[in-house]
Amino acid sequence: MNNKIIKKVISLAVAFVATIGLFAGTVTAQAADKGTAEVKKYPLSLDMDIALDPGYGHTHPGGKGQIDKNIESMWENLPITVEDENGKKIDVKKNLQSNFQRFVGDFAIGEKLTITIDTDKIPVGYHLSHDTDRTYIPAKGYSKFTVTYKLDDGKPIPLRISFGKLNVKFDLKGGNIEGKTDPIVNTVKTDNTVDFPADPAKKNLVFGGWYTELPDIEYYQNHNMAGKRYYWNKKSLFSDTSCDVPQWNDEKLDPRGDYQFLLRAQWNAKVSFNANGGTFIDGKAEKSGAIRQGKSIKMLAAPTREDYQFLNWVDAAGKTYKPGEEYTLNANTVFTAKWKQIRSTVTFKNGDKTQTVKVETGKAIDTDALKDQSMPKNPTKDGYTFKEWNTKADGKGKAFTGTTLVNSDLTVYAIFTKNLKPAPTPDPILPAPFEPESGMENPLSVPESQTPETKQELSHAPKSEHEHNTAHEYVKSPIVEHKTEKHVPDMPKTGESASVVALISALGFAIAGFAVVRLRRVFEAKSVR
Repeated sequence: MNNKIIKKVISLAVAFVATIGLFAGTVTAQAADKGTAEVKKYPLSLDMDIALDPGYGHTHPGGKGQIDKNIESMWENLPITVEDENGKKIDVKKNLQSNFQRFVGDFAIGEKLTITIDTDKIPVGYHLSHDTDRTYIPAKGYSKFTVTYKLDDGKPIPLRISFGKLNVKFDLKGGNIEGKTDPIVNTVKTDNTVDFPADPAKKNLVFGGWYTELPDIEYYQNHNMAGKRYYWNKKSLFSDTSCDVPQWNDEKLDPRGDYQFLLRAQWNAKVSFNANGGTFIDGKAEKSGAIRQGKSIKMLAAPTREDYQFLNWVDAAGKTYKPGEEYTLNANTVFTAKWKQIRSTVTFKNGDKTQTVKVETGKAIDTDALKDQSMPKNPTKDGYTFKEWNTKADGKGKAFTGTTLVNSDLTVYAIFTKNLKPAPTPDPILPAPFEPESGMENPLSVPESQTPETKQELSHAPKSEHEHNTAHEYVKSPIVEHKTEKHVPDMPKTGESASVVALISALGFAIAGFAVVRLRRVFEAKSVR
């Protein structure tokens, strides 16, 4: 039983493999038939036309000798390369057929081809014209592009290369370049570019570029494009077919087909908003921009500033505007934020130390509504007494107190007065006692022989009859009276004056003493006789 089952399975497997092999053989045969089938190809030739006379479009020569020989020679020898989609390159032969065409080769329908033209060999004043059926690859102007090979009503058609001519007119629109105001005209070069002039200038305006403006005609109206501006620069590509045929400008200003393309200078007005000490929401202190002259703008939202209230925007003429208000910008304009100070800052400076106090503008620190702000404590300084706060560092300004009205930010300075030292109390001066010199009698002492009794005797001594005529008459002794006198303290002996006084006093006492001694001896001599 098992052998029968095994044989049956083997038979089915063999049949399956045979079927797969038959199917694979059929597919392989079909593929071989297709691979051996030849793809039909068609010839490709290059044709040309060229702009010769303004207003007549391009001229297409039907054979040799129909156009200028220089143009004919240029076309015959112009280097052109054609590359198929497999990367195979063909240098087009420099040979003109009787119909003025240059043969390239055979290609299949739908095959993608890349064409490259050496524009350096194109005569000055001409350029390659733009064609909307081609896909251009970034290169020198319109010198490289791709096309897809196709037939026209089942017949091969040549690929036409067009050579155009175009001038670009630059209208300064009231501006000037180095003082010159006339329009500037430059010719489009072989690489489809044109030399742009330097940016013109105009008073109170900013140059905004070179533009074309679509006219207000039905087609543009229906497409909501009337009045739209396009801007052109040094990187822009120009050709007669792309610039002079379409209606980029009002035809009254820029007629089509005249080999001239009009570009006009746009003048912008620059607007600046100066926060004037404040900041905008993005933290910037100024915002600026430029828009086309005559356009309207909306005034910016108010900036913010600590201790100030925004009032409005003001221009150079002093006219004020509210945020969101519309303004027609005809010239460069600066709007400056106008503020009202609602809180001022008083800065108290004490040497290197600084303290600030807020106060409502127009009010005093002690009387405004800012309860958390008050006058600082009076500062101290060794050897000095605080006098006041003053608006000048040298104290020659105005005194500032908690009741002083503050109308703006202010700085005041601590003023001190120097403390005076008390005068020293002098020591008392005692009188010096008199001391006689060695060997000198004290002139104030009384001689031993002169007693009060002697004094009395001397006063009443008898006189001789001839007391006035003889040498033996009694001579009265001088009477020395001892008086109790008030003691007067001597002045201190200082300096020259004290020395002189002492000398004179000593001399006086010496003379008096000498006189007393002399009289005493005379008296004693008379007594002996």
